[in-house]
Amino acid sequence: MMIISPRDKIRGYIYRLFKKPYLIAGLLGYLSVLAMVFIYLNMPEKYSSEVDLVLPGTGTSSNVKLNEVGEVISQTSTPYGSSSFNPRVNYKEMLTSRSVLERAALIMGISIREFAIPVIKLTEQTSIISIKVNGRTAKEANGKANALYTSLQQELDRLRADEVLRRDASIKVVLTQYQNKLNHARGNIVDFQQNSMVVASIQLEQMVTALSDLNEKHMLVSSELKQLESYIRKLSQNLGVSPSLAGQVFKLQTDAQFSSYLTELDTSIGELTTYSSRWGNNHPKVISAQQRVNQVNSHLKQRSMQMIGIHVSESFNSLDLKKQNNRAQLFADLIDSSAIKEGKQAMLANIEQSIIFVRDKLKIYSREVSELERLEHDFHMAEAIYTSAAARIEASKADIFASYPVIQQLTVASFPQEISSPKMTIALAAGFIGFIFITLFLVAIWQRRNLTNLLLNKS
Repeated sequence: MMIISPRDKIRGYIYRLFKKPYLIAGLLGYLSVLAMVFIYLNMPEKYSSEVDLVLPGTGTSSNVKLNEVGEVISQTSTPYGSSSFNPRVNYKEMLTSRSVLERAALIMGISIREFAIPVIKLTEQTSIISIKVNGRTAKEANGKANALYTSLQQELDRLRADEVLRRDASIKVVLTQYQNKLNHARGNIVDFQQNSMVVASIQLEQMVTALSDLNEKHMLVSSELKQLESYIRKLSQNLGVSPSLAGQVFKLQTDAQFSSYLTELDTSIGELTTYSSRWGNNHPKVISAQQRVNQVNSHLKQRSMQMIGIHVSESFNSLDLKKQNNRAQLFADLIDSSAIKEGKQAMLANIEQSIIFVRDKLKIYSREVSELERLEHDFHMAEAIYTSAAARIEASKADIFASYPVIQQLTVASFPQEISSPKMTIALAAGFIGFIFITLFLVAIWQRRNLTNLLLNKS
């Protein structure tokens, strides 16, 4: 009879156990599940803070009207206007980028390894970005969420500022070209004005107005001159004297010697009339008075010939206008009208010369104004292009959300009230599910022959 030692009993138990491999596999699987549950339950406690961010869904536009130049339209399209571009995906990558995490960790005063990578979730058919950040304490988790949001906004501000700086640098090059064209167009106008008779286009309008005024004045003076000539001609026929002769008669009437002869003639005629009525024509005093009258007439004729000429009418030799006021007035009107006529004729001649001068000058002005208007058109076009470009630059400076849309907090970072992990319910559920899967796996392997035959029979 053989004596079995305790050691042999253990060896026999182990031998019998290894003859049951499914039991060993099941025990190892169950122990592994229990180990993982144990490890999970003994992990450091974590708190989770959640924050939701939202992006706007519509774009913006602005319209600026520039007086006598045009208008500038600044439009920011919706960030979802293109199917190939979704800013939420860009922001998700930015939230997990090293620069954003380093800045957030710097705000918290911890290392980037301690900060850890947040969990980002994009909700379909919305513009919402959900962020979940873990921390060792509720305060730390809440602080990480706020620090991550602040870091994201600072990164967006940096990118927007860099975009504006680079865009301004490229646009200023084009703007400088526009400005050079504007200065060149302005210089062309200045050079033309210095070398031509025209300084402004309004000079042509003024010259046309002056020509129109001269033509109108020419018509008016011509009409007045015709009326005056008709009046002078009629008056000369009535008086039987030309205007020039009437002037000489007035000159003769103002002569002192001729006036004294007229006075003496009046006295002599008076005496002759008196003597003739008393004594008859053959009386010595009558004869003497007649001789005296003849002598005075001879002196008058001789003086008038000296003053006027030999072609003077006999009727003017003894004409005394001082005693004939009406006739004297007609003579004066004739002389004045003649003088006015000469003035009108001189005026008409000056007007005709002025019309010729203005017409010649107008031809020159027409050519030069046409060239000036062309240069001004080029200048205004260059000015409009430059002004529009400058206005677009100013408008684009306000459009800083074109490439990086504005992002806002839909909900503030939550302050966790309980531990997010490890949780007993999760550990028990995971262990229970693990046990079930291991058991089903072992049963399937154990009964694989029966299952295979069953499938073959069915086929």
